[in-house]
Amino acid sequence: MEITFVGGWASDSAQYPVLAGSARVLVPFSGFRPEELPQLIAENSGVLLSWSTGAHMLLKDCLHLFPQFDQVILIAPFLAFTDSFPERLVRRMIAGMAVNPAEVVASFYANCGEERDLAFDESLTPALTEGLEYLISSRFEPEKTVSIDNLTLVHGIQDKIVRGRAFERVKEFFVPGRIVTPDCGHKISEQVLLELIRA
Repeated sequence: MEITFVGGWASDSAQYPVLAGSARVLVPFSGFRPEELPQLIAENSGVLLSWSTGAHMLLKDCLHLFPQFDQVILIAPFLAFTDSFPERLVRRMIAGMAVNPAEVVASFYANCGEERDLAFDESLTPALTEGLEYLISSRFEPEKTVSIDNLTLVHGIQDKIVRGRAFERVKEFFVPGRIVTPDCGHKISEQVLLELIRA
């Protein structure tokens, strides 16, 4: 089964080692620019899995490609990041990236509920800063409600990054075939991820 995983801001394949061993992993900003995503997945099929910023990008720019997949799974999606996370805090992160980027990323991982000790590559600082600027400005306002049978929306009930109100805005416009609300934070466990794919 072909699996494509579109990660989130500062995501790392080491966060999901089993999945990374079998899936095509696309990481925004450090691996591709937002406008490149439609072309990157245009020939793909099987399962389209995404997390947070990646889920936002798919809703905004790749909705027309959803029918070619057996499953589309969006974890912690949002229409605008600032629906959940105040712009002033994102700007504080941008300022921090200029001083101590490793600390900013480590703090973000902690708020995600990340349990792995992930190394930070300083060379990614410009790309990650660009990603934060994107999160301030990028927004998607659908023109109408869309029902998508092969869509699963996932939101951890303890998510501190994409909070409930931002997830509810997605549900106002997209009626999925399935909604899953695991008892976790922003990052869901790899076991839950694999169960979602198998389902």
